[in-house]
Amino acid sequence: MMLKNAGSPYIKGEFTVFSMMRSVLLALLALLIIPVIRYGPRPLVAAGASMLTAVFCHILFCLIRGKSISVTEISVLVTGLMIPMLLPLNAPLWLPCAASAFAVLVVREPFGGFGRNPFNPAAAGVAFAALCWPQTVFSYFDPSAPASFPPFGAGSFGTALSPAAVLKQGFKPDILPFNMLWGNFPGPLGATGVLIIGACGILLFLTRAAKPEAAVCFLGAAALAAALFPRILCSPLTSVKYELLSGSLFFCSVFMVTDPVTSPRTFPGRCLYGAFAGAVTMAFRWFGVYEQGACFALLMADAVAPLMDSAVFRLRGWEGKPHEG
Repeated sequence: MMLKNAGSPYIKGEFTVFSMMRSVLLALLALLIIPVIRYGPRPLVAAGASMLTAVFCHILFCLIRGKSISVTEISVLVTGLMIPMLLPLNAPLWLPCAASAFAVLVVREPFGGFGRNPFNPAAAGVAFAALCWPQTVFSYFDPSAPASFPPFGAGSFGTALSPAAVLKQGFKPDILPFNMLWGNFPGPLGATGVLIIGACGILLFLTRAAKPEAAVCFLGAAALAAALFPRILCSPLTSVKYELLSGSLFFCSVFMVTDPVTSPRTFPGRCLYGAFAGAVTMAFRWFGVYEQGACFALLMADAVAPLMDSAVFRLRGWEGKPHEG
């Protein structure tokens, strides 16, 4: 193998940008199927509004900077679709739009666009929304009670604490971990369908559209922390089940920790990156203000990802010269 210096975008993989982003986009769209069946077109409207905002901001930035606009640039659609997946379905439509605008205009485009951004734009957009409007971001409707969501408008629904919020208070959720697999509990739009997320992750890994080591280490570190330091009075195994299935942790492990741009380029670096992000996520759950901290933890991991690659290069003697092997 020969390591060569090349111009950005820096994608650590052997597939084209378009094929990788297309696979991720299709997997994200699959997560909308069950919510659309249950609640009508509102999930599609929220996702469409967020993606249109992301595309509009991308085009606006390109026009201002005098950059060419590529019709094959679908990574901005992935960012726009990922954000409403981490927000409540009952959130007003302006919320995912505001988060998408921040992700594109502040985190993605000023650094040069896709392939050059040091932080995951979707994670930054959701973190921005959580900091600015926490009551709205962490207010979930109760799926066990009657609810109606018109395509546009506030809708009619009752709210309930999510399992992540109950764990944050130090109590055991009423729902059993096995029942959480089916996604019928309060939580983000795309993060409660655990079985579908797992199936999408397996498909992405088998087709090599995403690399699994960061996700495996992320879940392993989170599970280890949950077993050693349970937040509720229960067995270590029960603690692991609740922690992995609640909040946005499992979603982030499949779709965000595996980001080919912000994650390290080396296999050991990606393993360390995933483990670090998983441990920091659990630290945020223990000591953070909000019930979910995966996006904040991911931004911290993105900040130190280059240092992880540099450490691997130094240990292997690759730094400053090409390596053949």
